[in-house]
Amino acid sequence: MTKERSKSIQERIENAVEVIQYAIKNQVSVKQASVRCGFSDTYVKNIKAMVNQKFSEGELSANLYNMFQKPYQDYINMKDFTDQPETTTMGISETDKPKDLPKAGNRETYRENGNEAEYEWVGGSNYSSDHVRTIDQLLAAAQVDTDIWKVKDAIINKWDVTMKLREFPYGEWVAKTYQNWQVKARLERDIAVVKEKIVGEIFQQMTQDYEPPVYDWTPERPLTRREKNLLEISVFDLHIGKLAWGGETFENYDVKIARHRFLTSIEKLMHNASGFNYERILFPVGNDFFNSDTILNTTTKGTPQDEDLRWQKTFDVGVRLLVDAINLMKQVGVPVDVVVIPGNHDFERSYYMGAYLEAWFKNDPTVSVDNHASPRKYYNYGNLLLGLTHGSEEKESALPLLMATDIQSKPLWSQTKFHEWHLGHIHRKRTVQYDINKSRLLNEDLGVTIRYLSSLTGTEEWHHKKGYVGSTKAADGFVWDYEYGLIAHLNTNLILD
Repeated sequence: MTKERSKSIQERIENAVEVIQYAIKNQVSVKQASVRCGFSDTYVKNIKAMVNQKFSEGELSANLYNMFQKPYQDYINMKDFTDQPETTTMGISETDKPKDLPKAGNRETYRENGNEAEYEWVGGSNYSSDHVRTIDQLLAAAQVDTDIWKVKDAIINKWDVTMKLREFPYGEWVAKTYQNWQVKARLERDIAVVKEKIVGEIFQQMTQDYEPPVYDWTPERPLTRREKNLLEISVFDLHIGKLAWGGETFENYDVKIARHRFLTSIEKLMHNASGFNYERILFPVGNDFFNSDTILNTTTKGTPQDEDLRWQKTFDVGVRLLVDAINLMKQVGVPVDVVVIPGNHDFERSYYMGAYLEAWFKNDPTVSVDNHASPRKYYNYGNLLLGLTHGSEEKESALPLLMATDIQSKPLWSQTKFHEWHLGHIHRKRTVQYDINKSRLLNEDLGVTIRYLSSLTGTEEWHHKKGYVGSTKAADGFVWDYEYGLIAHLNTNLILD
């Protein structure tokens, strides 16, 4: 006999012994005791037959045999008990009885699956008068954290059972009616509350052990102050958290590789910009900065992703990386404007990320964070009106008119001379220019330019299988003159070994 099977038989015998002891203590038959303890009325009878058979066949040890036989013999020896009539049911309304009710007895069950949970309580005649009757009582009895779990739907059923009973041993027969209740709730985890709690815990931990990084080189700036420029550092579509195996895609990628590529590219762009005199830095963040959005490691719309870490750890690594990047930029001594652009992989998580950065740099006058809810953001610097969006939602051809009519950008449209959109999503460079008639042109000085920027992310199994390979992995920087617009496009390419 296997250990698992032997353990199962022992558990059944132990349950039967508990039923027998209940019968002796309460002076009822084992049939009644079985029902009240949540088993069929033939439970003890069946265990008895099994014990005798397996012992005679040599499959049951003497210890287990005696474990059952001793209390059962005590039950048999109970004075005059076996001659007493069983309790009889006079009536029960089957139409009122819940269809999913357990066969008999009392039940407390709890089941949890992902973001949903279910708790059920069924009470019968042997429960006290204050047993669970309402959802609030159920949640209190189950000690449910109502800040995290919300009731998705609930079932409350009540039915009466009338039974003919008499006092032991030879009392008068009396009809008694008992109320029975089933209270069942299906719960749903409040993801927003859970994420906010996790974000808060990560924030507190990071404040205790954070040390800002430093450059491997000394930032240098031109001595002349005649130029008035803006430096834009755009590192789009990092997809931190993504996991790729080189044996499958010819390229490894995980959070450590992503962090190294991100910071290294920013350092190179800052170094390349050291020949320009700029008074501010624009740092768009988001744009699928995270590879997934949910605790189930899926995108915002539910597409499963290959992830390197648990979502809490990925978020922790991600926000630390952004704080490090911003502190690197601050070392050149100019203000940094952070603009949060949600992506189609991390639409919700981007917002929490932005809130985190707002809190971290709340008392830092050199850092501003734009985290308002619109997926499209606009940034104005002198004659430049720059639009920022991920590129997965709006039609490309609609972007010029959107810039001219969006509530935020409309007042700036006529006051600026250079209109440009920066998008990610497709993981490769592409530039399109539109004139005022929405015609696509190769060159149009006064039109709207749409730039799709590069990505540093690795190639995972799905992109490799589909053949979406070969684009240069890079990060972009731009130098914008306050009056004359774009004067330099900086680029740092990633060379894979």
